[in-house]
Amino acid sequence: MGLPGDELAAWCAPGGAVPVPGETTWSFLHRVAVCYGLGVGELLAWGWWQWVNPVTRSRGRRPDGDVLLNATAQAQVAAWAGVPAAHLARALPSWTAGPASFGERARTDEGWARWRVGPQAWGPVSFGCQMCVARRSGRVHRLWRYGQRWNRVCSRHGRWLLDVGDGHDLEYLDVGGCQELAAAQARWPRVAQRAARAGATPGDVFAVARAVVCGWWQQEAVWQRERIWGQRLERVALDTSRAAEAASQWPTTWWQLVARDAVIFPEVVAVAAALVDPALQLLATDERPLVRRSRHHDRFVTALGDRLDRDWLNEVERPERPSALQAWMRGLARELRSHSLPGSAHSGMWRVQEAQQPAEVGAGLRLLAIASPTTFRQHARSAGWRAELWIPRRMGHGAGLKAVSQERFREGFDHARLYVARHGHLAIPHAGTPQNGFDLGRWLANLRAASAGLPPEYVRALTELDAWWNPPWPISWQRAWHRAHAHTLAHGPVSGGDNLAGLPRWLERWLRRQITEYSQLAAEQQQLLAQLGLTAAEIDRFHAWPARRRSVMHGLEAAHAYAARHGHLAVSQPTTHNGFPLGKWLNQVRHRQRAATQPTRLGRRLTALDAWWNPPWPLDWQRCYWAARFHLHGLPEGVVWWPGRPDEGQTRQWLHEQHASWQHLHDKQRELMRSLAAAT
Repeated sequence: MGLPGDELAAWCAPGGAVPVPGETTWSFLHRVAVCYGLGVGELLAWGWWQWVNPVTRSRGRRPDGDVLLNATAQAQVAAWAGVPAAHLARALPSWTAGPASFGERARTDEGWARWRVGPQAWGPVSFGCQMCVARRSGRVHRLWRYGQRWNRVCSRHGRWLLDVGDGHDLEYLDVGGCQELAAAQARWPRVAQRAARAGATPGDVFAVARAVVCGWWQQEAVWQRERIWGQRLERVALDTSRAAEAASQWPTTWWQLVARDAVIFPEVVAVAAALVDPALQLLATDERPLVRRSRHHDRFVTALGDRLDRDWLNEVERPERPSALQAWMRGLARELRSHSLPGSAHSGMWRVQEAQQPAEVGAGLRLLAIASPTTFRQHARSAGWRAELWIPRRMGHGAGLKAVSQERFREGFDHARLYVARHGHLAIPHAGTPQNGFDLGRWLANLRAASAGLPPEYVRALTELDAWWNPPWPISWQRAWHRAHAHTLAHGPVSGGDNLAGLPRWLERWLRRQITEYSQLAAEQQQLLAQLGLTAAEIDRFHAWPARRRSVMHGLEAAHAYAARHGHLAVSQPTTHNGFPLGKWLNQVRHRQRAATQPTRLGRRLTALDAWWNPPWPLDWQRCYWAARFHLHGLPEGVVWWPGRPDEGQTRQWLHEQHASWQHLHDKQRELMRSLAAAT
């Protein structure tokens, strides 16, 4: 936390107050009153100003409240402090907003003041470092300032500045023994710059990262594996207790609330940097078939765990468990599908759902008081906890909006229950036809997109209707499974030993696709396939089907015989050899070989028979090449002409065309043509 420069100290009258950058106007008034040996209440009691919204004793003043002043009142405060108003405008965030909030009263000769809830306009209000203030002003006094959570470390004095109004007496945590917090705060500006370049608001990125890490903080499975947080929490609690006797009486549950943001701050900055990293965002999206999403999710979480030095992260962050990280990944995927601008409001990528928002300290302490009032009061008497000072962070009750949301859910749930009674599942297409005037498919699609933020009771109700209403794989896969399941209930389970014989064409094609991608399916998908009869053993029987082995063996035998008889394998698709459809078989093998990233074992065996069995140019050209070669040099011993080969006239015409279009030939085609010329 910095202070104004030396030139400001020269303006201050003897005993004047030096404003601190980011300080609230209400805090500055406290320190001005102290300079005159007064309390702020006595200063206000003199009746210098008229109040637009006076606060009664029954309501009290919010600790995070602020005061807005018109021009006359501001001139008076500047004169009392002995500081020019221009310096106060630069130091106090709420100062310049004062005159604009009074309308015609802004520049009257009478001073006017207005109470304002500061966090609504200028961010959270935290305590300031009293040692930094005393270093310049010579007085130790409590100070309130607007401070975002990424700017809470006073690196000079090793303090983490806490929020005001959380209901306890601590103003800061002693983090002098945790140098990684100051280092993380120094890294944050670079992360904020990267977020801005990506089109996102740095505050939104930090909020998502904080929600992600706080979600881990609340999981028992994380604490069973985590080693750093426990040591850091113990160090912060011990060092803080030495300076604050009341805090030494706190139970562990209190420390886990009050010190949470400080303990996890380095990880929050690291997660924020990862979320705006384009390389990691590529791992978080999947443009391939969506049945592989679980595998893709593992790659992303594993990479994130490596960055955080938590190699166990993929064990606690699973796609089937709603979390802030899952919501961010879904928002990123929607952004790519809709081709919206980065960080746009349409994707919800940088919006934290209410269910994933971290619990505030004051609210958490109140819940502890409700859960165990007797034990809590025993600690509260010695620890200085004051429930009446807790500030609800959310303004307004929102009861009307909540009631509307509940009513809409009940309406959709009634339609969903009728659909399940009729069809047995909720795997409904997103763009289905509305039933009875209600678009159930779109309603469910919206719930799946926002599942990470749904209330738990909504999720439980839908899961009771259909356990797979929101699977981690595409809903189209689940719909196909239900169709296949209905078939097996009517006709019996499928069998891999008969090569899926006798099944409808649609079911055979779908099952063959699942067999091909079986190793890439999620474990739950494999269990669902087992309910159809397609277990791992049946898939092994499918691959071991004797006719399939004979097909490859017969193909190689036919290819070997054809190459030995005609000298090449540039055969057209209708070609048969000894009753075997050699042309069709080779065409299928060529397609599989071109789709592979490297030569297959079957491809290498065919290359040994003919180096140009799978050329990158049309097969007609290759057949003409072999005809020209044999016409120019004669047939090799034991080789005979194949049916439909080009005669000598057609071969000369073909050679003339190659010389005329020489510039358009492939490099390898030119080499083959040169070999013909060299041999002649």
